[in-house]
Amino acid sequence: MINKIYLLFLLTLFTTVASAQTGGIKGQIIDAQTKEPLSGAFVHFDNKNGGAVTDAFGNYAITGVDAGQYKLKVKYIGYTEYKQDVTITAGKVAVMNIPLSEKPEELKTVKVYGTTNAESESSSRRKENKADNIINVLSAQAMQRSPDINAANALQRVSAVTIQRNSGSDEAYAIIRGLEPRYNNTLVNGVKVTSPDPVSRFISLSIVPSDLLESVEVSKSLTPEMEGDAIGGTVNLVFKDAPEYEYFKANGSIGYSAIFFNRRFDDFYHGAVQSKSPTERFGTAYNAPPGYFSRANLDFTKKNAPPTALLGFTYGRRFLKNKLGFIIADSYQNQFYGTNSEFNVAQPDIRDGKNFQPVIADVANRTYSTQQLNNGLSAHLDYKFDDNNKVSVDNVFLYTHLAQTRLSIDTSILGGNGGRIGPGTGTVFNDNRSNIQNQYVENLKLSGKHVIEKHFLFDWAGVYSNATQNAPDRADISINHLINPDFTSTPDYFDNISRIWQKSGNKDLSAMANIGYKTGLGEKSAIELKAGGLYRHSTRYNHQNEYILRPAATANGGKSGFTDIYSANFVVYNQTGTDQSDKTNYTAYEDITAGYGEVKLVLDNLAVIGGVRVEGTKQGYDTHPVVLDIRSNAKKTYTDVLPSVQLKYKLTENSNLRASYFKSIARPALYELVPTPTLGESTDVTGNPLVKHTEADNYDIRYELFPGKEQQLFVGGFYKNITNPIEFALNDSQNGQLNTSPQNFGTAKVTGAEVVYSKYFGDLGVSGNYTYTYSNIKTTKIYTSTDANGVSTSVPRLQSRPLQGQTGDVLNLSLLYKNDKQKAFVQLAYTYTSKTLSLIYPNYGYDYYQQPQSFLALSGEKQVAKHFVLTAKVNNLLNTPTTVLINNLVQSKDLYNVSFNLGFRYSL
Repeated sequence: MINKIYLLFLLTLFTTVASAQTGGIKGQIIDAQTKEPLSGAFVHFDNKNGGAVTDAFGNYAITGVDAGQYKLKVKYIGYTEYKQDVTITAGKVAVMNIPLSEKPEELKTVKVYGTTNAESESSSRRKENKADNIINVLSAQAMQRSPDINAANALQRVSAVTIQRNSGSDEAYAIIRGLEPRYNNTLVNGVKVTSPDPVSRFISLSIVPSDLLESVEVSKSLTPEMEGDAIGGTVNLVFKDAPEYEYFKANGSIGYSAIFFNRRFDDFYHGAVQSKSPTERFGTAYNAPPGYFSRANLDFTKKNAPPTALLGFTYGRRFLKNKLGFIIADSYQNQFYGTNSEFNVAQPDIRDGKNFQPVIADVANRTYSTQQLNNGLSAHLDYKFDDNNKVSVDNVFLYTHLAQTRLSIDTSILGGNGGRIGPGTGTVFNDNRSNIQNQYVENLKLSGKHVIEKHFLFDWAGVYSNATQNAPDRADISINHLINPDFTSTPDYFDNISRIWQKSGNKDLSAMANIGYKTGLGEKSAIELKAGGLYRHSTRYNHQNEYILRPAATANGGKSGFTDIYSANFVVYNQTGTDQSDKTNYTAYEDITAGYGEVKLVLDNLAVIGGVRVEGTKQGYDTHPVVLDIRSNAKKTYTDVLPSVQLKYKLTENSNLRASYFKSIARPALYELVPTPTLGESTDVTGNPLVKHTEADNYDIRYELFPGKEQQLFVGGFYKNITNPIEFALNDSQNGQLNTSPQNFGTAKVTGAEVVYSKYFGDLGVSGNYTYTYSNIKTTKIYTSTDANGVSTSVPRLQSRPLQGQTGDVLNLSLLYKNDKQKAFVQLAYTYTSKTLSLIYPNYGYDYYQQPQSFLALSGEKQVAKHFVLTAKVNNLLNTPTTVLINNLVQSKDLYNVSFNLGFRYSL
């Protein structure tokens, strides 16, 4: 014990002496003009390893420096590099507050330093200001301050962006300017990414952790060098890039969903899920016996919901005299959440005098209990040969494991079905489901940038993108009992068990190259010429194998009662499954060839960017096996010429006036061409090989003002003329599952206006945006009327309505508190969306509309030590439901309740 105390004394003495022989420097980096702190600036001593990065409040500190003379340097993108000789005195920490001045815009070159400060709010405002097109940028700093943990929730804070979700709340896709996801493009580091979802062309934003991102760019107008399949806009997820300095950041949090304060989490034994179907194990001729099918995954139990846990880290640095740089980031999210859902099936009322108007025929109360485990890994490696040549490798890998229990109590309302003679009587069905999905997305990009003799820039990229979904052994069981007229009940019987093994995949191989020439035409004038091309080969497949299990007859030919899944006696109705006969099995392909020419002319304060892009598309599919009652294969070929022009007039250094025109398209997803049903959570999609691709003419105007680094004012308007929009129409509904198909409905007009504003008044700030969108399309519906004699007549009639997915009003408003001295930040965020058309009904005047929603969220962070920040996030404080009505009939209503999250962030 004495020896330990002695060693501790020596260690303390040595540390004290060592610290007395070294010194340090600290202070704050600010903008010389606005006096605002600059987050992410790199402060270091010349020819000496290490340094410091300014925190969210612009503060830095470098300690443990040997006494002596040094040259202090500060780097920050867009600002003139600061250099100053300083003296470090032993035993003292000097204080130096440093103002940085913006530098004039330079010719485009290959730059490798300081990319991490692109995460700040001020850098996002600068990117919006300097962009050639109309763009909104969401910074990493804004995302980490917000209440959001994934890209989907964060994105809905952007002007004119809302999120489309399904009933289980595990999928999320961007709606931009009221145009549903099909009209928007999702990119990762500037290139298209494949989707693991069999009923979506795009990746679900809910599986992308926000702490992997450097920024999210939403482009609302297109230049010729951008891919043309984006009518509403393009969402570009920019993952973190290699810094010049050693960079480390870690975060963790724990949370809980308040929905489990009132009910427990429904679960099943995940180990009982069979990873392979009988035919996968034993061949297509194998006759599966009842004993092959496990039962424990249909034994639903209740437990206390575990907490949601999130962990993440980012590490990066440069080697070899800053020539080689890398960054790696990983984010792990294990979320437990639930949904309480009412799902009602509507059907045409065929009774006399009812004119085939919708009527609720079936009522189902459903509870979802979901575990969603997301693991996102991104890596970047670059090598700078010299100031003019750089090669990079980017890899993004996203894994999602989803385990979901759906318990449903279903009652028929109409038709006397199963003995119903009045309220509280008839057949009651318990339709319960266990489901596991594993999704994998990998996006690998090899790229290079090369400046040739100062005036020429050549860049290229090759991209491999692969996404798969494996949903093994989805198990559904239907149990029923009859409530008699005297309200006595029969025993439970089971009708049917379905076991489905489903796999799907989407793979892309892409190559692209661009060459640009840039030269001055005078002191304030320049011209830039660009040309390039792209080729992409994409394939998609879907394979499904379903087994039907039915109750074994008793000795007298009747049904046996159901007490539990372990004692149930069943037979396999189709012993070889549907492996060789399932209509949903197909392969499909898409080949895209594109080329463009672009000119950018800068004349003093006016910039004109224009040109034309040509895209050729080949699409096709084959069903496996050949299905006799449908079109088993089809091919489509079309070419689009897409001109565009962008005008940008710089009113002042901090304000612009923009106008743009661009032509764009939206291709049907491959699964939408295949005329067989593809399963969804609550809605199946049957494709349509005759559906046409959509074309649009797009016009925009916007005024921009950037009074400060985190401040902005945008006012703009837009108009779109859309030919052959693709919308989902309702075909039918069976067993509580909707079936829809994509169709073209003529020409639509879309117009709207946007306002974006953010400003601080001392420590208090306000940030908000409002978008109004109006759309109109006329489609033919069936109109039924009944005369005085009770005779019904049905005739076609044109109906004016908005586009599917279009939201009239979107408002985001945040109240902000930022105290630089206390190093604290608080945000109260409110979101409002008005009524949205969700589904088209075939009869006149009876479409499905999602009702207006209001959301309130609260978040805050407080720096408690040099490297530590505590965080808190609370979402859905108003417990807002998602409700869909057909006039006054409730078709569905989903409740999610409040969620809480407490955590920390550590950074060097």
